[in-house]
Amino acid sequence: MSTPEFFVTPGYGDYLREHLHYSQAIRVGNRVETSGQGGWNDEFQIPADLATK
Repeated sequence: MSTPEFFVTPGYGDYLREHLHYSQAIRVGNRVETSGQGGWNDEFQIPADLATK
């Protein structure tokens, strides 16, 4: 079995992988799986509604 490789965006992606075990993409062998992206800002805050900027 192939060893998985995890991919994250430098900065917040590194933080999320280390603290929340979240990875934006993973590769095992020749298969790649991607995840959805959260709508957080640089302080990891998620707005209460879509109209919030």
